[in-house]
Amino acid sequence: MQEISSILNSKLSPIMIFILVLLVVILYYFHKPISAWLTSLIKRKEKVQDIKSLKSHDIFSTLQRVKQEAMFLKFFSHGKYDETKSRMSADFVRFKCDVCYDKFQTFLDNDFSKLSSDELKQLILSSLWNMHSKYVNEIKNHWIDRGIEKKDVDYVIELFELFRHGVVMGFQHRVEAIFSCEHYDSHFKKILASYNIFAFGIDLLPKDLQDTFESINGKFAQIKYN
Repeated sequence: MQEISSILNSKLSPIMIFILVLLVVILYYFHKPISAWLTSLIKRKEKVQDIKSLKSHDIFSTLQRVKQEAMFLKFFSHGKYDETKSRMSADFVRFKCDVCYDKFQTFLDNDFSKLSSDELKQLILSSLWNMHSKYVNEIKNHWIDRGIEKKDVDYVIELFELFRHGVVMGFQHRVEAIFSCEHYDSHFKKILASYNIFAFGIDLLPKDLQDTFESINGKFAQIKYN
């Protein structure tokens, strides 16, 4: 090893020569595990900071934009403007987008440092289902308070779920795929990829909402929506 030869020929004290030779030998034989250890330390520090930085992910601007787009959808029944149906749709998207915005933000406040990959996957999926349950319950209560009968509220929710089923199942399948792919080798990358998928699904919300309420032709036209 040329490095050791150079050290031995130097004018350093014997103790300094011994220390330098020892360091060179250690680095030579253990450079791979040392490199891996240093990399893991760097990544561990980056993960906490990077995950917090996802609070500026475009999923949040997408939710705001989609809410504005969908709130101005107008629906007709038998050729006439249906105010009740249009207002129900606007309230639905408002509750959904506001709940999702809040939950996607607070999710990033979790301490991910002690979670395994499987635990993170389960946390993402369970948070997704809890988010869904929360906005559905809120919009159900809101519609009932506005004079819509419970059976009609349940009918609209079930209809929306039918149109939205493919997107929701797609979320789960893609999250499973992300966590089984070796390229997503950190919690940050897995959460980022998941948020990218969710943002794509949110972009489809106005279409699914329109399909839902257009299929309800005149059902609520005579209801006074308080």
